[in-house]
Amino acid sequence: MGIVKSIFGGGDKSSPVKNIESPKELKIGDMLKMEFSDLTLISGVTLKVEEQFFYDLSAVENCKIVSVMEGADQRIYLSTSSINPERPLEVAISVLPETVFKVFKQKKFVTIFDEPEIINHRIKRKAELTDLDELQGFVGNIYYQERTNEAYRSTQDCRDETRVDPNWVAFDYMLLVSEDRQHAVRIEVFDGGRTDIYFIAYLALNKVEEYWPV
Repeated sequence: MGIVKSIFGGGDKSSPVKNIESPKELKIGDMLKMEFSDLTLISGVTLKVEEQFFYDLSAVENCKIVSVMEGADQRIYLSTSSINPERPLEVAISVLPETVFKVFKQKKFVTIFDEPEIINHRIKRKAELTDLDELQGFVGNIYYQERTNEAYRSTQDCRDETRVDPNWVAFDYMLLVSEDRQHAVRIEVFDGGRTDIYFIAYLALNKVEEYWPV
């Protein structure tokens, strides 16, 4: 009788196994392991999704899922991007102004904010980052401003189509991309002046060695 039930589906049914094939499918609690790489901060590290943010950046990226990962020496912001089709995995770290000014000349970087009417700013990295090991692999050489527009962020999952209003919060969005399109600097300026800055590295999707769903 047990055999008959197993063949015809009459027995107890367990929940289907959840498979993760892309960072877009991550949920809070999911884990992944990164391959060994020149990004010292995440090389061979196992990361866990602790929080998620959802972005409407443009017509191309109108439901961008950013997973906030714990497990490295600092928080990692994992997502996907259309900037470099050969390297769609976006790995970012949040940086403070004092760190930014160790990488770029302060006067040149601040010009991005002081002259918002100019949308083609160019910034160049200073000399080698000898005292900033945590930035290894996250910084390019020369960057050009590529995107400047109003964008939106939410803590509500935009993948859930039953939600009519995901409570988007508007902010000014700027993206500077390196010449080789392997790095970027993302700037988010919110009402009241709060400014978040991220250094981004673009990687191939296979740099994630394995996913473990919750």
